[in-house]
Amino acid sequence: MESRTTEKNTLIFRIVGSIFLVLGIIFLAVTLKLWLRGSIPGMMTADTGGSYCTLEPIGSERLGDTYEGAQAEDGYTFYRLDFQVTNEGDETRYMDNYYGIYFNEDNGRYNDVLDWWGTEEEESRPRFLFEDYDYTYLPAGRIGTYQQVVQILDGVKSFTVDYYPGDSSGERISFEMTIE
Repeated sequence: MESRTTEKNTLIFRIVGSIFLVLGIIFLAVTLKLWLRGSIPGMMTADTGGSYCTLEPIGSERLGDTYEGAQAEDGYTFYRLDFQVTNEGDETRYMDNYYGIYFNEDNGRYNDVLDWWGTEEEESRPRFLFEDYDYTYLPAGRIGTYQQVVQILDGVKSFTVDYYPGDSSGERISFEMTIE
């Protein structure tokens, strides 16, 4: 009788031990995955939840000393900068949220590029990413064109563009843009 109880206890101990071992392995695997994702850039997949847009320069156009009735600052010329925007996330990115573009923010040449704020009339007109559409947002998985008018210091041929691809990730991406 005692050997049966011992066998039963041993079987129960093995089952409970196996359950704890499996749970421990699962916990360890999840912890390791989260640690690797947070500590090694590029390890695992990029965090593309929400809206995550990449920006790529596709050209520029010199607009001159005046643009839509406004005169450029002394020593500056208006340019239109064109960017291809790709929403690699799983949510829509609204254009109002995409003004997170900065020029020469950290390299001491901050005054090479000045933002230009249009007239109230110009600002009230929607900017469309897609031809013949009546919305100003970029759906998940779509590619659109974003244009920004700026003033660039005469003689400057290239500058740094910084942008934030995600709504809340805090990640900043930089690239060098050359004007025509």
